[in-house]
Amino acid sequence: MKKFTVILLIIAMCLASFTGCGKKDNEKDTNKDTNVTSNENNDANDESNKTSDKPAKLKLFLHSRDIQDKSFSKDYIEEKTNTELEITQVTTKELENKLNIILASGKRPDIMNFYTDAMEDKLAKGGALLPLNEYFDKYPELKASRTEEVWNTMRHDDGNIYAIGYSTARPLSIIAYRKDWLDKFGMEVPTTLDEYYEFAKKVALEDPDGNGKNDTFAMGGYSRVDKFMDHIFGAYGVLPNYWMEKDGQIVNGSVQPEIKEALKYLKKLYDEKIIDPEFVTDNSSRWKTKVKAGTFGAGETKIHLFDKNNFQNYYAPFIQKNPEGEFVYGPVLQGGCDSPIGVRTESAKGWVRTGISSECKDVDAALRLLAWAASEEGNKFVNYGVEGEHYKEEDGHVTRLIDNAKGKELDIDKFYIAKTALIDHSSPEFQDAIDYSKKSAASNPADGIMVDESSKYEADLVDFTNREFIGMIVGATDIESGFDSFVQEWNQRGGEALTKAINDKYQARK
Repeated sequence: MKKFTVILLIIAMCLASFTGCGKKDNEKDTNKDTNVTSNENNDANDESNKTSDKPAKLKLFLHSRDIQDKSFSKDYIEEKTNTELEITQVTTKELENKLNIILASGKRPDIMNFYTDAMEDKLAKGGALLPLNEYFDKYPELKASRTEEVWNTMRHDDGNIYAIGYSTARPLSIIAYRKDWLDKFGMEVPTTLDEYYEFAKKVALEDPDGNGKNDTFAMGGYSRVDKFMDHIFGAYGVLPNYWMEKDGQIVNGSVQPEIKEALKYLKKLYDEKIIDPEFVTDNSSRWKTKVKAGTFGAGETKIHLFDKNNFQNYYAPFIQKNPEGEFVYGPVLQGGCDSPIGVRTESAKGWVRTGISSECKDVDAALRLLAWAASEEGNKFVNYGVEGEHYKEEDGHVTRLIDNAKGKELDIDKFYIAKTALIDHSSPEFQDAIDYSKKSAASNPADGIMVDESSKYEADLVDFTNREFIGMIVGATDIESGFDSFVQEWNQRGGEALTKAINDKYQARK
């Protein structure tokens, strides 16, 4: 009897061993079915933390935010998503060039940032990106993070969505004036180009800050005309490097005849030292330093200057250097044409976007990370940290419990993957300023339209336009004859072909 029992036990052990081997052969399919079932019946965030005991390794190629390895935020995100993140960070200027090099080497990151339509279109058509929309049912929090209107803007001709963009309040600039300087000169907020000129001249030439130096200007910029000069161009009904609808057709503002008069007005301001002459050579960092110092007092500027809670750290440094300083926003300037327009609106697609490689070895882990970052829980953490420790929330308003230096140390507000920039902590003045600027901002009818010609011509056309227009403003090129030559060359450089391609697709979508 005992011998018979031993034999039965041996048979049972063999069967168990055979069953285990069989499970190993089919483990991938079994786990896949299990994950789908879990997503259908449980909260996706709970499921994401139970998919595997061992963290999934993911390689990320990101816009540089100086994220530190083993930082509080990185460790927290890895724990929440059961991942181990190897992050390569590159500056915005080098981002897409370095991405091209990495892709050519065959070492594709699992998750990647990019910021131009041309790059996104190239990656999508080359089969380098995963169609995110195919996983919306499995990761509903990813889909719910953007409106249907935004997703439609992101959708390609094949019907797929290959990226999720950084979402933020739009527009991020506003026409504004130093109220303390208006009061000093006994003037009202300008409403026309003539009134603007009178105040702008006083700002630049009559020492409004009283320090005895010629160190204030109406406005500045950084090596381009399509940043922070929209209040002048818009007064003439056009914006350079911006698509507009005219008589039912899509046209580019750069080559419209009204641009010539706007350039003449800007040249007058430059000649009279009303515009900061260093706008030709300044970069964005130096320009921001001047904004925060209170150097500029009349024109398009960062809307963050209105946030008394110091969102993006503009208001606090400005007030520290200008204790009596105050900004007030103003309307679209009249006098240049019958139908002036406001500042440009940033693309609904977001200035930096995130996609998943089609060769990613752990798609579920990559999607799990994006979905958590896009979820209400994840996005709040990315923006603010941990509730009760780094921020508190009362009646929908967020109050930060740490300063910017501490937030930077913890890497809070540095992960730009599927992020929505929250303004729950901003002051009422800031939110009012956004609402005000939005009412008059110029919309882009071509937003979301991608054509092959964009990757061929658009970047060069933008650089060419900025370079030529700066030359006209500073007097290196005669505006009257130079603008006509510019239009001709702009078309020859691919502008005509690009305009036709975008217009054809626009008409087809109507």
